[in-house]
Amino acid sequence: MKRNVVNVDENIVTYEYLFDQEETRMAESNALKKLSQRVEVPGFRKGKVPEQIVRVRFPETLKAETFEELWASISKDLSDEDRILPIYLVDFELNESGSKFTVEVHRRPAVQLKPFEEFELKKLDKPSVLERYVEERLKELQQAHAIVQPKDGPAEHGDLVRVKMTIFSADKTILDGKEVEYVLHADDDRPIVTELVGKRAGDIVEFEKSFEDGKVYRYKIEILQLNSRTLPAISDEFAKTVNSEYETLQQLKEALEKEGSEVYERDTKHFLQDQAIDMLIRTCELKISDRTLERLAEQALEDIKSRRDEYEKLLKDHQNDEKKLLESIKRYYLQQLKAEYAIDEAARLNHIEVSDEEIFSQAEKLAVAWGISVERAKSILRNRKDVYEDVKDQLIKQKIADAILEKCKIVDVKPEEVKEDGSERNSTVDTNGD
Repeated sequence: MKRNVVNVDENIVTYEYLFDQEETRMAESNALKKLSQRVEVPGFRKGKVPEQIVRVRFPETLKAETFEELWASISKDLSDEDRILPIYLVDFELNESGSKFTVEVHRRPAVQLKPFEEFELKKLDKPSVLERYVEERLKELQQAHAIVQPKDGPAEHGDLVRVKMTIFSADKTILDGKEVEYVLHADDDRPIVTELVGKRAGDIVEFEKSFEDGKVYRYKIEILQLNSRTLPAISDEFAKTVNSEYETLQQLKEALEKEGSEVYERDTKHFLQDQAIDMLIRTCELKISDRTLERLAEQALEDIKSRRDEYEKLLKDHQNDEKKLLESIKRYYLQQLKAEYAIDEAARLNHIEVSDEEIFSQAEKLAVAWGISVERAKSILRNRKDVYEDVKDQLIKQKIADAILEKCKIVDVKPEEVKEDGSERNSTVDTNGD
């Protein structure tokens, strides 16, 4: 058997396998022996059918069995290849004078990482953050210490309302007479707020609201009580009201600044770690052929088609165009593979590993998050490979992120330079006003 490289396309290597006349004859002989043990021919006991009769009676089966014999040799030869897809047969010729197979091997794609020294990460300017933090916290405290008094007139922005809320979906009652208390903020444009402005205690308000999942909910809100709210002036007296330990507003501001500084240090570390991993993945170059992505996407699409509801939903999301859906799956695989291989390569180049001791040391944190005992968390880590691997992956990412932070450039930016997430709350039923 000879193997020749016919073509190389990024991670795809196309091989040509040549079997001479003797090798083809031996493969056919082995196939014939196995076949003669299985076939049944009238007049002969099973396993005692002469090979010549088998050859005449079952020519196509013999050809297929000979193919399998030769294919087994190819598969064994390629067993050490680090593949991400099965071996693909491109073409073959099978005859007495010799055989030729052309196969396509989709290797694990190589990934090239950008040097960590070239990374530029951004962190929020601390003085600006603390200034905004203190300002926002003072507003929160001002709202929390508002003077509340019952009122008889119509509801206005800023008022505190207590209502009895009932929510229906089709013929089903989602919420039945729940009492809720919330403030009618002027910048809150939800119907649950806007429909109540101008109404009085005792009024009943009804309206419908549609959500992204296509469901329509009907609201019935009875106003039980209206209260005006007067915000206290932010002053030394206000500081004393917040906490008797403070004599002046300046003392309160200093305490809030200290509080904000602790939050800043904690959140900035997590923010930079997430940003480092994101940049590692975004800037890496994956040496992968588009044909590999196509084959991965086609396999995934066939699997999705077996789940008809999921397929129809995804197809609808892509304008009922299967080509667009396929392209979307390809992009998904590209991002997933970049993430997986960039992390693996960064860990390899930086000799990053995680020990069992480090993994099980996370049990205490997991126990708090899961609401279970530390011993129970350790037991889950021991017996659930998926959980164990997930914790391991997270620890590797943290170590890689720290390695990036040691070498990269970090620049300060003002809060207003960072794009804020403007997504709307419109995916769940509103049962609370605040």
